[in-house]
Amino acid sequence: MSDRKLTPRLVLVPVVLFAYVSAMVFALAKAHPLSPAKPTVSGAPVVLGDSYRGELAFQDACAGCHGAGGTGGGVGPALAGRGLVLAAVKAQIETGSGAMQGNLVSGDKLADVLAYVAQITEK
Repeated sequence: MSDRKLTPRLVLVPVVLFAYVSAMVFALAKAHPLSPAKPTVSGAPVVLGDSYRGELAFQDACAGCHGAGGTGGGVGPALAGRGLVLAAVKAQIETGSGAMQGNLVSGDKLADVLAYVAQITEK
């Protein structure tokens, strides 16, 4: 008689645990609690540097993903001819997202890269 009482418990406990774990996994997947925040664009003016030095820095730090001249490279999107907002580009460079880590260039190099990106993204 004790075997009959164990049978429902042997079935019920794993089913309840499976349902609970599945619900938690689904909830966490929908919530993305550890996903990085989207970069916020500040209202401050974007300072541009020298576009020639920016091209050199871009080729060194960015072209591996965005392609030579920003024409697209496999991992990163094409930038050339896209008419991008420089404040958004600056925020993306500073914070990064996806496969792109933040602050690949900073300081004067950031200003130079922004000048180059402004040049190649003009429509």
